[in-house]
Amino acid sequence: MNFLLKLQIGLLGLSLSLLCVCAHAEIAPASSEKISEVELVTFTPPSGWRVADSKELPKHVNVMVVGKGEREFPPSINLATEHYTKSLNDYLKRIKEINQSLGIEWKNLGPIQTEAGEANLSQIEEKSQWGDLRMMHVVLIKDNTAYILTAASLKEEFPKFYKDFFASLKSLRFIKGQRNTMENKI
Repeated sequence: MNFLLKLQIGLLGLSLSLLCVCAHAEIAPASSEKISEVELVTFTPPSGWRVADSKELPKHVNVMVVGKGEREFPPSINLATEHYTKSLNDYLKRIKEINQSLGIEWKNLGPIQTEAGEANLSQIEEKSQWGDLRMMHVVLIKDNTAYILTAASLKEEFPKFYKDFFASLKSLRFIKGQRNTMENKI
């Protein structure tokens, strides 16, 4: 299974996707620390799915959750980020061009309302050694960052997971967190 997961991660590398897991230990700040608010991005994965080992993920993919399919290729959702300073439309044109250059048909399915705000929903279908794959992407640009949430499965299994995929894609959201920073002492 580890080999299959690595291969799946490799295939999904084009589909850039970030989840900052918000389960962290809380540490009381020392008097020399400042607490600043940060925004973290997250989504709600389908119930019972497991988190992939972060050491196995490409650099831009922050988290991947994996479900159970009926075949060798498991369904998955991954969240990634990419520094991007242009508009969402420019980003979508770039993604379309990249997919076309690889012979992959990219479909713009239009706007989607996520908990983080309005984003874009797109889809690709790709052939693999396991069969035809279908991937849906939610792309949101905010503060010079592209957030890409990708749901993927075998095309024949996609209808089985569609409801869970769609709920997870729409759940993309930002939450306020705290970051402790040490003050410079002179």
